[in-house]
Amino acid sequence: FPVLLLHLTLCILSSVSRLAGMDQDIHKLNVGHYTLDVKVSQLMDRLIRVDGGVIDRVPLAIFLCFSGCQKGHRMGYKCYLVYNSHVDYAGASRKCLERGGRMAMPRDRREQEALADYVKSFFHPGNWPVWLGVNDLRSEGTYHFDDGTLVSYFQWRKHFLSSQPDGGRRENCVAMSSDDGDWWDHYCDRTMNHMCEFDNREAL
Repeated sequence: FPVLLLHLTLCILSSVSRLAGMDQDIHKLNVGHYTLDVKVSQLMDRLIRVDGGVIDRVPLAIFLCFSGCQKGHRMGYKCYLVYNSHVDYAGASRKCLERGGRMAMPRDRREQEALADYVKSFFHPGNWPVWLGVNDLRSEGTYHFDDGTLVSYFQWRKHFLSSQPDGGRRENCVAMSSDDGDWWDHYCDRTMNHMCEFDNREAL
């Protein structure tokens, strides 16, 4: 019996030792996993930082090649993204360029209607103005897109109470209303949401 008890004790001690070793191995694995997770997180943060839908550091056009414009609206070879980030007109233009695109520039009725539907669904049920890449900063009454080309299609709000454009030389930048898609002229230093467009050929 004493011999059996000794063997049993040694067996228990051996099992405890093995369990302790396994516990240490598990701890090392957890530490390694945590370290790897931190490194991956840091790498992703350096590569792509998402802040309220805005992707920085890597041009968004590159990101779209992989995402296929999943978060925005795709139309033909273009991808449109609304940013719920209030900036003035110059800031919106700058941010779109930094992301690898330009401010949204609806050039015909088809594009206008598609963007109006997209913006309406994005902000539903609210009504928020969104900067477009349209202005008459160069010459009063002559509207250019943000890329410098002349605007030939317009979607001004026409209503007996508030017909646009109505700001004269004071309001030179154009925004789209999210409830009906109509265009309004505004002070260019007003801050509001904005929409960018990107060439998405590689993502199609």
